[in-house]
Amino acid sequence: MKPSPYFADRLRYFFKRFYSPEKLYRWFLDVAGDDSGEFNFPAALQGNPKTVVFLSRDIDKSTAFVKGMPDSFFKNALLCSPDTMQVLVSAKRANAIYYTELECRYGEPAFEELQYKIKDFGPQVCIYLGEVFWPTLYLAKKSGANCRIGFTEEHCFPFLNVCLKPNKMSEAALISQYYGAK
Repeated sequence: MKPSPYFADRLRYFFKRFYSPEKLYRWFLDVAGDDSGEFNFPAALQGNPKTVVFLSRDIDKSTAFVKGMPDSFFKNALLCSPDTMQVLVSAKRANAIYYTELECRYGEPAFEELQYKIKDFGPQVCIYLGEVFWPTLYLAKKSGANCRIGFTEEHCFPFLNVCLKPNKMSEAALISQYYGAK
């Protein structure tokens, strides 16, 4: 059995690294805590609220989103990004926090720092572009944002509580229309 990549290499997490997918889901959900407060979708997105965006590890997907969003969106956004995308994010002059593969594991000091920075930012909305990766989904739920939006990953509820499925438009175009950003 292959250990999960979700935990720091410490003795206290050793057995958790061998949990089944269902048990991993339940464990991260229990640790993430209570559900969020109420929100009104899409009204929660009006007025360019404070937004944390978890970029995907897929460079093409993240590039399409960042380039597709208007500059005004980034004035009130914090991007949580793999360190390989620093050039892309800095081109938009967006606020960002970066992490490496090893740092984005539950129990790592850098992971705790990520969590602190995201909560300190105080987002009202969370946009999750990434694939299913329990530590970043945990961070999305712990961000404090009532409205947490994902794309085509319905089984991530309640980590994400809104699932949008862009048919012919990109994720950026879909989000931009709700934000009313130009």
